[in-house]
Amino acid sequence: MSEEERTLVDKSESSSFEDLASAAAHEIEEAKIAEAAAAEKEKIAEPKTDEWQDVLGSGALLKKILKPGKDSESRPNRSDICRISYEIKIRDTGDLVEKRDQVKIYLGDNEVLQGMDLALTLMHEGEENFLQLAPRFAYGETGLKTGESLGTVGELDGPKYDGPNIGPETWLEVRLELHDWNEEPEHETLPIAERMQIGTRRRARGNWWYGRGEPILAVQLYRRALDVLDESEGGITDPTPSGQMAPTSDALKALLDERLRVHNNMAAAQLKAGAYDAALQAVTRVLQCQPDNAKALYRKSRILSAMGRNSEALEAARAAAAAAPDDSGTKKELQRCEQRANRDRSVERRLAKRMLGTSDQPKGSPDKKPSRAKMFVWGSLLLSLLVGVASVLVYRYKLQH
Repeated sequence: MSEEERTLVDKSESSSFEDLASAAAHEIEEAKIAEAAAAEKEKIAEPKTDEWQDVLGSGALLKKILKPGKDSESRPNRSDICRISYEIKIRDTGDLVEKRDQVKIYLGDNEVLQGMDLALTLMHEGEENFLQLAPRFAYGETGLKTGESLGTVGELDGPKYDGPNIGPETWLEVRLELHDWNEEPEHETLPIAERMQIGTRRRARGNWWYGRGEPILAVQLYRRALDVLDESEGGITDPTPSGQMAPTSDALKALLDERLRVHNNMAAAQLKAGAYDAALQAVTRVLQCQPDNAKALYRKSRILSAMGRNSEALEAARAAAAAAPDDSGTKKELQRCEQRANRDRSVERRLAKRMLGTSDQPKGSPDKKPSRAKMFVWGSLLLSLLVGVASVLVYRYKLQH
């Protein structure tokens, strides 16, 4: 395989896609900001007063300071833990979307709407702002329907949205206050229970972004979850040769299970993003510890199919169906792989026949030899007829003379 072909198949190479997720998300965000700036510039119909600050220079993110913060040059940085309060409403109707007080978020992880995350990087301690968010920096083209999850930070089963549907053209207004912030602590200094809490919340938020068709942002959250769930002891990063985990404490076992769930989810997001090798690495880590994990085997089959490795995909699909025989998803995947394998065998047979010069006709069907025999018979009959006619003509000629 050439370098160019490998680049098309594997977007991550061997450097691990998840290690590049943060940088990739940042680059994509910059591109989206520039794109939104061009798209939204013509949509601002109403004039803004001098009180409003146009943060991006495009009218897509507007800011009005309601309460100045401390007179300091210090502002929060990416990954800092910010303590904030906010209230989100639909701009045109005033309907409440979500309200939170004294909640802690990790800045840069998109644990809140992207426009809010961006605005926080420009705020000082104690500052309170009034924001207007264009759809791109709010709920995007997907919008938010009544009854859908708000993806509230820190809650696995958070509240559902109960207001009117938010469409792809809906602007939001936000009251946002930054109380204070702290640097993120070293993960090694945190107890296992706190690691579990942080890792679970990041997985839940990653799932929310994945469900909204944003696999890159999902991978970013999953990667951040793995950072805090990592534990070098107890077999979490070094499973035993048999693939089974050595006996360990219940707390470490729970940490491992959560870590494997994150790897499984990240494989799905990387598959959706087209980073097939990275997705295969993620799902392989799960199977090293849990060889009969049906979800991991199912995703391995999907990844291998996307890579064109159909025979390996069929093997993984069979293993997934054996591990979860009653699961409809694994059954459908096995059927797809078997149909693909049958098509591949059919193509191989046709190619082999062409190479060997054999015919595709059934054994009992007539070939060209019977056709030539028939032509010979008809030719003989015609010749006999001509000879007969000639004989009659000769006989009559003799009688006349």
